[in-house]
Formats: sequence, C-alpha cells, structure tokens
Amino acid sequence: MFIYLPYKHQKNRVYKCKVSNYIDIDRLRDWVISQNPAKDNSSHWWYSELPADISLLYSKIARNQNILDMLVKNTKCNVDIINDMNEIYVSAPQKDSHTTSDKIFYTKHIDGPYYLFPFASCYRVILGLDDNSNVITCFNMIPEDTTVAKGDAVAFDFHRECHYIYNKSAGAAHTAHTAGTAGTAGTAGTAGAIEGHRVVLKIHYCVYPWWAYYFGKTLSRLSIHYNRNFRNLFLYTLDTDEKYKKYLAYFMIITTQIFHNIEYYIGYNNISFACFLYYIGYMTHYNVFLLGCLAVHYLRKTTLAPENCKHIALKRDIRFYYVIYSLQIYYIYYRYLLFLPNSYYTNSLLIIYILNDMKYLYDLR
Repeated sequence: MFIYLPYKHQKNRVYKCKVSNYIDIDRLRDWVISQNPAKDNSSHWWYSELPADISLLYSKIARNQNILDMLVKNTKCNVDIINDMNEIYVSAPQKDSHTTSDKIFYTKHIDGPYYLFPFASCYRVILGLDDNSNVITCFNMIPEDTTVAKGDAVAFDFHRECHYIYNKSAGAAHTAHTAGTAGTAGTAGTAGAIEGHRVVLKIHYCVYPWWAYYFGKTLSRLSIHYNRNFRNLFLYTLDTDEKYKKYLAYFMIITTQIFHNIEYYIGYNNISFACFLYYIGYMTHYNVFLLGCLAVHYLRKTTLAPENCKHIALKRDIRFYYVIYSLQIYYIYYRYLLFLPNSYYTNSLLIIYILNDMKYLYDLR
C-alpha cells in the first residue's frame, strides 16, 4: 500500500541492459534444442532440475554484473537472486482458436498477485538466447514493444507490471493498434524474424532497502510458492482434451484478464488509497474523503503538464480520483438539492456540469 503517494505518480519499472556472454548463451540454447522442446506448446525447465554443467552456466549469467548493476542503479536497493523461481522457457506459438493455459502469455496480464506488498519488489529478467524476432513483448502501461534478441535483458516488476506477448507474423491488427508505441530493444528487427524456437531465460531477483530485509525475504518466499503453484495449475491445463480442463483453462484466462484490467483502468494503489481516505473520513468528517479525492486529482494533474498527457498510469489516476469526486458531488446534489422547489436553475447547472465532466474525461483518453 502507498507505493506511490499522491504527489508521486507511477514510474517506469521496465529496465534494459545487454549481456555479452555469447559463448555461454549459445551453449545453453544448444542444450535446450537437444531436449527436443515441443513445437505446439511452451516448454519449461526449472533451474533446480538442470544438469550441473547447465545450471552452472545459468548461474553465471544470472550473476552477470550488467544485470546486477542495472537493478541497483534503478532501484537503489539490495538485490537477491531467487533461484527457486528461475527457469528456461520456450515460447509456444500464438493460437487464438484454442483455449489452453498457453494462451495466458498472449493475454494482457500481471505475473504475480502481490501488488500491495510493501518495501520490496520481485523483478523478472527476460534474457534472450537467440535472435528470434517474431515474438514481441508489449509493456502496455508505458507503452512499449520490445524484441528480446540474443543477449538482451529486460527486467520488469513481477507483481506490478502489465504486459503480454504477441507474434509479429500474427499481429497485423496489433501493429495498426500500437503504431504509436515507443522504441524496441535489440537488433533482431534488422535481420527479420528467425524461424524456430524462441528460447529465453527467466531470472528472478528480489530488491529491497537494507532496512527491509525481512520484507524482502517474505516476498521471496511468497513469490516462490505462488509461482510454483501457478505453474502446476498451468501444466495441468496445458492439455485440454478433457472438458473440465478446458473450462479451468478458460477460467484462468478470464481471471487473469480481470486482474490486469483492474490495474490498467483503475489501479490497485488507487483503490487502497481511496479506501484509506474513506476510512479517515468515516472516522472524522466526510469532507476528508470528498476534498481528499479532489486534492489528489489536482496533485496528479500538476504532474501531467510536463508529461504532455502521454503517461498512461498518470492519466488513469487523474480519471479515477476525478470520477470518485464527481460521483460524491452528484450524490450530494441528489440527496439535498434535487427535489427543492424552484430548482430549475440548479438542474440546468447540473446538466452543464455533467457535460463538462464527460468532455474532460474524454480529453484524458
């Protein structure tokens, strides 16, 4: 709770760097291909289950100084590797017509559920083992499309960052929709899409201030248990020949979309802060909630001007607090003014106010 206080808007939590251990990267990918990964579904290997020589290569890359420096520079925190979450991952093809758990990766989602956990974050680093440029990772809150080529490392907050992947070859409609998104990482685009498997390392780190050691360790354990349990459910619903598994996979996809949409359109931090304001208002005076929402709205809005209205999370916050404030104003009007005698002028002003609200919110799209 209170990850971003009213005077601080949500910042970019996606970081990038380059890893140049190409010999180790090639050896890892050669081992993966030698395991004959499936062509129709995704494939996964836990770090703890890798052969000794392969796990040593993985550990060497996970401790690469460029990755650690990237996290320390951007978070100003201690960094611990979470080996029990680390894995090698081979992407599945995009299958719009099939309802399996693999479709979750192509659905807008947030990887973990602990958005409001205080003082610590779990970061997932995607590191490319090849130059397959067909699979694009989209961070839709920034927004930015990223191609993870060989040696590219992209880090994002496991429990807080909205994202999804899509295939360039199957994404003509998506390209038109996201034509205005910013930049790509890597150099694979110049070479064109490379056929075959897209193999990446998923490396995980817990970052926390030195004084929040136990918060960091607690989040690490929670993240490990969630990731393991979710992966077991994922594998269970990967084959949907049985009807109940298909329904379970569909339920997973729907709940994933809902969890994402709450963050994308409302914001979990906004919900928690609004509840806090409501509680304080309930314990003291209602105006604390009413004027508090208005104050947060304007604090956010003063930040919007230099951003030139391009920050999706910032515009979301402005809309949220303004809508909460306006709904309270409408309720006060309905309760105290609507049925007063000679309320013609008051009703006319209300209509003008509603129209202005609609225009204001429309301009914030």
